[in-house]
Amino acid sequence: MKKIFILLLVLVLALSLCGTATASDISVKLNGSQLSFDVPPTLDNGRTLVPLRAIFEAIGADVKWDGDTQTVTATKDGTVVALTIGSKTAYKNNGPVELDVPGKIINQRTLVPLRFVGEAFGSNVVWDGNTRTITITSGSGSGSPPSDPPTKSKMKAHFIDVGQGDAILIQFPNGKSMLVDGGPRTAGEKLVSYLKKAGITSIDIVVATHPHEDHIGGLLNVLNNFPVNKVIDSGYPHTSKTYEDYLSLIDQKDISFEIAHAFNSINIDPGVKITILHPGTTMADSNNNSIVLKLQHNQVGFLLTGDAEAEAEKYLMERTDATTLKSDILKVGHHGSRTSTSDAFLKKVSPSTSIIMLGEDNSYGHPHSETITKLVKIGSEVYQTNVNGHIVVFSDGNKVNVFTVSDKPISSDSVVIEGGEVTLQRYVGSIKSDKYHYPSCRYAQSINPENETWFNSKSDAQTAGYVPCGVCKP
Repeated sequence: MKKIFILLLVLVLALSLCGTATASDISVKLNGSQLSFDVPPTLDNGRTLVPLRAIFEAIGADVKWDGDTQTVTATKDGTVVALTIGSKTAYKNNGPVELDVPGKIINQRTLVPLRFVGEAFGSNVVWDGNTRTITITSGSGSGSPPSDPPTKSKMKAHFIDVGQGDAILIQFPNGKSMLVDGGPRTAGEKLVSYLKKAGITSIDIVVATHPHEDHIGGLLNVLNNFPVNKVIDSGYPHTSKTYEDYLSLIDQKDISFEIAHAFNSINIDPGVKITILHPGTTMADSNNNSIVLKLQHNQVGFLLTGDAEAEAEKYLMERTDATTLKSDILKVGHHGSRTSTSDAFLKKVSPSTSIIMLGEDNSYGHPHSETITKLVKIGSEVYQTNVNGHIVVFSDGNKVNVFTVSDKPISSDSVVIEGGEVTLQRYVGSIKSDKYHYPSCRYAQSINPENETWFNSKSDAQTAGYVPCGVCKP
């Protein structure tokens, strides 16, 4: 009996040692170079955990940390990885990935599972038990975001976060590219950097929807950094210094220049039909003279509206049929202003996904609540560059997938509409509880401020491991 007791005791001790333990003898190599960490790797149930920021940055990812939810979001070449400490479910490009062990905070350091991080960004991860070495070899992808390799039939539309402005890169199945607007002048370097990371070395067509600085300012950097075959312009005159510099640069570089006309086609890829829907007549201001493009990739439609407002929308409805305007993806006009996206126009387009391009805390109050209300009411999933960062839409011609830096689309889960007004609904929990509540709940109001953790949607709360309060029933 005594021997059995001793054997059981030894077994319990052995199992306890299989939990979390430092492993300073483990070596980690990335593309042949030895990685060094300020704290040694840790073994947890046979999996290696390493310092969070060190491994993500070694791989070349941009890292954002949300202390409220203890979630890291890392982005590299369009691949977005989100991992919440303590959760066994991580996310790659919005898709859930089950982990053998979760990220953990050990001795006040945040550690994450190494194999998951490497493989999530397309690397090969190999363990050599004889030398106790982990070798990470980067994948051979082109580096263009997002990292899911496009097939010959796929099209990518990048809605690039340039602050208060528009910049949309279209990469066509045949390898050609089109840039629609370039954001403000202050975003020029950021835009050029993004295009280079997307693998762009030249641009076949640049479309300047209208001459406002928040749409053409960044094009100056683009024209100075990439060969451009053709520029298509709205033709609406403007006297700003930015517009003059833009025209001068096109002339200096002897770039082909064309004025857009309604119902002309842009022939760039035989698998994608591009029609200029506007301008069809000269209107009173730059916004309503914006170039409006319809891209049809087999069964998938994109409608890019520049800053077109209600006047231009009315003109479009009078001169096109319902099939032409109907689109899966709507780039919402004029940064979500109430002057665009009229009820009648929205009914014709009927988008399943709407994208608003704007800057955070902008002085115009964009997006206006009326616009958000309309989009939510029709069931369109709304993304905003000031909330989601860069937004990339894949089309295979039959369906679309949306990838973002921050996977928080505005939908009925996070919006409250009362009396025609819209507000974003947030939820609160405590780091000392597993319940989330409406902020008005009596239990929520009893949470000490230092223990509060906030969520932008129910799904965010549930992903973090919280369950709804049984009293306020969010």
